[in-house]
Amino acid sequence: MMNRKTLLFVAVLAALGAGSALAATQAGDAQKPARASLDKNADGAIDKAEAAAHPRLAERFADLDKNGDGKLTADERPQHKGMRGHGRHGGSRHGDGFRKLDTDGDGKVSRAEAAAQPRFAERFDTMDANRDGVIDRADREARGKQRRDEWFAKADADKDGKLTRAEIDQADVQRRTEFQQRMQARMDERFAAADKDRDGSLSREEVKDNTRLASRFDALDANKDGALSREELAAGKPSRR
Repeated sequence: MMNRKTLLFVAVLAALGAGSALAATQAGDAQKPARASLDKNADGAIDKAEAAAHPRLAERFADLDKNGDGKLTADERPQHKGMRGHGRHGGSRHGDGFRKLDTDGDGKVSRAEAAAQPRFAERFDTMDANRDGVIDRADREARGKQRRDEWFAKADADKDGKLTRAEIDQADVQRRTEFQQRMQARMDERFAAADKDRDGSLSREEVKDNTRLASRFDALDANKDGALSREELAAGKPSRR
């Protein structure tokens, strides 16, 4: 009788242990990054069609796809900290800046607190998505959703509420074009500001305060004329996918 009771007790403990293990496994699965579910065909990579379910990832697809094979493998996908950063207000750099402005530590940045950072203050009204007079997590989430919705609406060419592979590819081409235009405009602006004598090139004297350009001057000066043209600067710029 004692042996039967003992065995029964052991069996009950084993069953409880198995149940706990199952619950722990299920809890662990629930905590896995949601991005894992994007891999619909379970091939270990995320293609453009699968990435469409995550607009922010789809928008960055081309930059992340380092080998240009049309898929994001584990080593190409952004890590957790790269996508979301540390802390409660996003990436570590932005989070640190937010916390410095939030002098009273209430998790919000008022217009008065924003005044300590002119560039932040200039964008205050744009960042205050819900118009409550402060910048907080709710505003960041609202603006994030707004950007995702705008990207989706722009990519959805036929306005059927779905994204096809062709639409995603076209949106990617458009994004690349707009990015290149912005970079070119920024480069032209910086070039004009540095070109003090307005001769269309940058002398060694004109770039002396730009440590990076000054250190690479001879390497960038392809024709060795002692000046850097726009073409030479563009040719020496690191390529991006």
